[in-house]
Amino acid sequence: MKQLIRRLELPIVAALFIAGSAFLFKLAYLPLLTSTGLGILLLLAFYVYVKQRYDVRVPLLLLVLVQASVEVDALGNYFHLYGGPFGPIQYDEFAHFSVQLCVAPIVVWLLREGIERFGYRLPLGLIAFFSITILFSLSGFYEILELWDDKSHPVPGMRIHGAYDAPTDLQFDLAGIVLGTVLTYAVMKSRRRSPQKAAQASGM
Repeated sequence: MKQLIRRLELPIVAALFIAGSAFLFKLAYLPLLTSTGLGILLLLAFYVYVKQRYDVRVPLLLLVLVQASVEVDALGNYFHLYGGPFGPIQYDEFAHFSVQLCVAPIVVWLLREGIERFGYRLPLGLIAFFSITILFSLSGFYEILELWDDKSHPVPGMRIHGAYDAPTDLQFDLAGIVLGTVLTYAVMKSRRRSPQKAAQASGM
């Protein structure tokens, strides 16, 4: 199985990327159960690929957080919350912030695992910084998907609401990315210190 996946790695990665992009492209129009089901299937496919190809088990909590980010968007569509206020901000702004907050932990974790798997050692702070840049780049890619969707939609303006929509979305994306990455950094740093303290205590 591992040999087959290794041989077909490029087509598999391309298929996962295209499937994920298509999912995001049409997520705003999918029914709640369809969004949930497709999100779970994509995460399952990703989990199996990473496990079989690199022998890395992604923690369930990180996968649950990513699925929660899908539900934020899906529930917003289901209850028609987009375009209206959600507390002191718009629901669209809340969604962009909370989605990135939920996705940041898995990106930081995967980046650290990948770097260490290839035999490199980087400070956790530097890994966190690279995670922020990766996530913000993906946020920009999503805004491009929204632009393509809006231009192809029979009624323009359904996805992009005015000149400040995209920069406002990116602003809340960045806030969620930074907060999610800082929280993940703090948790991972504390867990790394705990075994060291235990080893020092046992050495005494």
